[in-house]
Amino acid sequence: MADQPALFDLPEVDRPAPRSRTDRGRARQRYARTVLADVRVQSRTALHAKALRSFDKSLTVVIGDIDPDEPEDDGPYSRQNIAADWIAALGWLLDPTLGLWPLIEAGALRLLAVHTDLTDCSGDRCRLAWTVTIKLDDVAVFRDIAAAAVPDSDTDARSEIDQSLAAAWQRAADPYEPLRAIPGITWTPVQVSVEHQPARPARTV
Repeated sequence: MADQPALFDLPEVDRPAPRSRTDRGRARQRYARTVLADVRVQSRTALHAKALRSFDKSLTVVIGDIDPDEPEDDGPYSRQNIAADWIAALGWLLDPTLGLWPLIEAGALRLLAVHTDLTDCSGDRCRLAWTVTIKLDDVAVFRDIAAAAVPDSDTDARSEIDQSLAAAWQRAADPYEPLRAIPGITWTPVQVSVEHQPARPARTV
């Protein structure tokens, strides 16, 4: 599969089907979707410029006293690092929740956790992974939003949406939407997996 530039408006490539052992999904159940992609930087100028604009517009909250001896630009996502390191710029711009907000605002789910992994990176390439964990609230609304994204004539897709929470999630929120908003890179889909997260057993005293 060819790399897909985020800088240009090209026809959409087929997305990999999610690997999953999930069932239809029920309210109050937890699920985690992990997305993998191979990313290559093509225009560091465009990537850094977008990341720095985003950083400069972000709200900074200072808790406690400011140490005058502590460098102002510190940490993996400091302005200094974002300006110098394309991996830091990529990590700053990546928003794994992008595409989920219609589901959240409709009351279909609640966002529980987000984890991003940019450790497998070198040169101008990076194997990027992110995981979003949710708790289902209204599965019917979830499926309605997913079904609205496919043609009425696509009975196979509608059947998959009805039978599989993973398929419904795939249709309701494009797993690769977070990368489409980032300039200066090309990327190749690798894998999407959705797993049911069983409830933790109650503690015994």
